[in-house]
Amino acid sequence: MNKLMMNLGKLIALFTIVFSMIACSSDDDSGSANQGDYALSLAIQGSTGDFTYYTVPFEDVMEGTLSAAGQGIEQPGYYEFVSYDNTIYSLGGLDNDNVVAISQNADGSLNQTGDVSFNQQLEDLVEADNNTLVSVSMSSSSDVLTFRKFNTNSVTVAEEKTVQVSNFTDLVGPSYSGMVIRDDHLFLSYYISDPNTFDTDYTDQAEVAVFSYPELEFEKVITDNRVGPIGGFGVNSGLVEDNSGNIYALSHSNPANGFSQSTKPSGILRIDAGETEFNEDYFFDIESASGGNNTAHLKYLGNGKAFAEMNVVDRDSQERWSDGPLQSAVIDFEEQTVDLIQGVPEHRGNGRKLAALQQGDDVYMCVPEEDGIYVYRMDTESLTATKGAKVEATFVAGFFKF
Repeated sequence: MNKLMMNLGKLIALFTIVFSMIACSSDDDSGSANQGDYALSLAIQGSTGDFTYYTVPFEDVMEGTLSAAGQGIEQPGYYEFVSYDNTIYSLGGLDNDNVVAISQNADGSLNQTGDVSFNQQLEDLVEADNNTLVSVSMSSSSDVLTFRKFNTNSVTVAEEKTVQVSNFTDLVGPSYSGMVIRDDHLFLSYYISDPNTFDTDYTDQAEVAVFSYPELEFEKVITDNRVGPIGGFGVNSGLVEDNSGNIYALSHSNPANGFSQSTKPSGILRIDAGETEFNEDYFFDIESASGGNNTAHLKYLGNGKAFAEMNVVDRDSQERWSDGPLQSAVIDFEEQTVDLIQGVPEHRGNGRKLAALQQGDDVYMCVPEEDGIYVYRMDTESLTATKGAKVEATFVAGFFKF
């Protein structure tokens, strides 16, 4: 394993908050004995430090104990999870650069419906339309990024497009932080991270590369020096789109999310619907609105609002790679307000894409506490939370409902 992979493995280990290690096994890699419309992707760390992921269905996530023992789709390695059109996609990294599609059987159990490997991990998979998903492979140590179009509900690649990194930056180390496809453009946010040290020496502006869609031809880079780079390590929520087609770009430069320095204020920028430049008149001063906190993760909810995980420690005092301490909140992009959700204990994240499920006004998320991990159902209107089932896992990598 080369130096990059070793360093990345160390960072993943630093991000992981280890609770009691659970010994799990699976009798069948292609199916699941459990049944239910909820599905959690549970990461279990073994005695040697390696991880195995179990995607398991459950009928109820608010009562009892949720365990992977003897159940679920088993995947050793390192995986991220996303869901579109009733299919869960697991995106492999490190030594397992594959993609697996997981679907629900008629009886409520789960089934692995596809498995295809690539020569570089997929950083993200986003929905372009009802029939097409688009992935991006992008590494700080590579001079090429690769887009792939997938047919929805499968892992069949319909088209592949490579782009030279030198088209949009002369710097070494561009790292992925977010992607949105809107109308006839694809927007890709990134930050510069040293391939060996992961230091971020370039933090004086936000940068988003703009590509044509569906051609995937590079067009330009848009910049804004009111803030630093968009997004951060492993978070993947640097860009979110609202119902009207506005794209919001989150800049925080949090040490807790991988930054070695911050030279600009944190904040949220906007690319208006139908436009391909930052709106010079829009700036959401997230620190001021939240009383000094910093947004680390975003999940768009609808009606101009997003669920947010807020880092409640000033950037100068944050522990690098800690992804915390966090509090859950609802932010309003139009009113530029931040409201904390009551009843959720202060916690750390997993240093990776947010594992949260939205159902109407409720957001479900697993929160680590001193004695274990618990499901919390958060009402984003009343800003209150209800504690649910205990989860037996090292951390939760995905939370879905069919």
